[in-house]
Amino acid sequence: MRGPVALELGFSHFILTEVAPERVDDPRRPLAVNAAMQSEYARLTGMSPAALTAAIEDYLPIVHAFNLLLGPESALRERLIQRLEAALPTDHSGLPTLP
Repeated sequence: MRGPVALELGFSHFILTEVAPERVDDPRRPLAVNAAMQSEYARLTGMSPAALTAAIEDYLPIVHAFNLLLGPESALRERLIQRLEAALPTDHSGLPTLP
């Protein structure tokens, strides 16, 4: 399955910033790989790093929900739930109501 580039980079960002640092000897290394990957992608596409970050952040709730469905360990599960709750809109006035 292929998605928009920002979604795919969102999955990479999640793995490199949330999962990998807890499983490697040097937790700074996956963070550096993520920063280098995003920087290089931005350079190759002519996109500003800030615009790329914003595009990725738009997809992070989807990434978090997907990973929550996979049944992560309890500490990561709680972080994902908190992030999803924070991403939900608090103003439901624009949503359709059920009959």
